Amino acid sequence: MAIKTIRVCLTNDGEDRETPWAFDLGPAPGPKGSRKVRLVNVPFMHAKPTWGDVIVVTPRDGVPTWDRATTPFILEDGGRRPMVVEYVAHGNDEDCSDAIAAACAVLEIVCESSFLPKARSRARAYLAVQRATTDQTVMRHLSRAFAAKLTQVFPRPAQ
Repeated sequence: MAIKTIRVCLTNDGEDRETPWAFDLGPAPGPKGSRKVRLVNVPFMHAKPTWGDVIVVTPRDGVPTWDRATTPFILEDGGRRPMVVEYVAHGNDEDCSDAIAAACAVLEIVCESSFLPKARSRARAYLAVQRATTDQTVMRHLSRAFAAKLTQVFPRPAQ
């Protein structure tokens, strides 16, 4: 049986709403319509849950929703933590996104990019990094493998 992919909503007491994709893993205990899902996107506005984590979503206004204020737990930690880097894109923006994604794949990092609205030459990559991989390892690898100026945004690097 194929796993169905659905949109879910992540929120924090109604704020910071975003709608990543998730695999529907079936019914879950809780209010009627609750589902167990595994995230398959790297959320931009929530550090946890992140890619690979299993959570319970409950219908809210017809949308399967996880709310940090009312359901802060994660059923199964996918073993990844968030990391955010900014980079200055050189040349074709799409090629730049592909290049950082390829560099991340070498370390088995899930990478999703977005462009900052005020300056398209500056982009941001949202990463789901394996817990055992240090920030320093990620930054060192990306700096060598990816020809762009990189800045670690989250977590803030130690001074």
